[in-house]
Amino acid sequence: MTSTTRSRLLAGLVDLGLVLAWALVVAGIAAALLNAGPARAVSTLTLHLIGIAVVVLPATIGLTALEAGRYEATPGKVKYGLRVRRDPTGERISWGRSLLRNLLKLGVPWTLMHLAVVSVAASLAADALIGAVVSAAVPIAYVVSLFVGDGRTIYDRLAGTMVISTAPGRRFA
Repeated sequence: MTSTTRSRLLAGLVDLGLVLAWALVVAGIAAALLNAGPARAVSTLTLHLIGIAVVVLPATIGLTALEAGRYEATPGKVKYGLRVRRDPTGERISWGRSLLRNLLKLGVPWTLMHLAVVSVAASLAADALIGAVVSAAVPIAYVVSLFVGDGRTIYDRLAGTMVISTAPGRRFA
């Protein structure tokens, strides 16, 4: 494992931890609202769609803004000395390219997994279980792609981006 691969995995864990912390805050608020009464009539699917809207969408937009912004990095990437740049030129990435990258990296897999959980909870039918396996395969394929070839992930290839190394903690590339 190269230092960049290790750094990317650790940076990803930091960022995932921040997203999960946000999800816990939202879940706490949702639990309080559900216990209050009126929200109990809302369907499970509606609750999951609201969860996607208030967890996945803000997280995706936040990561997008950070990677396309001044520091070109999320908090995990800053900590481990990584920046996101355009491939192959090495230029800063645009907001649109960053949005595509983060939709592929976080938005799509999280939403697929969310919907798979709803499907499996509603029915243990074969199609629901197949959907759950496929939704888990997406992030697994992303991690595996770090170890294959030049270490660029599938979502980096699709978005035309690359992750570069700088000094850890350095705020600017």
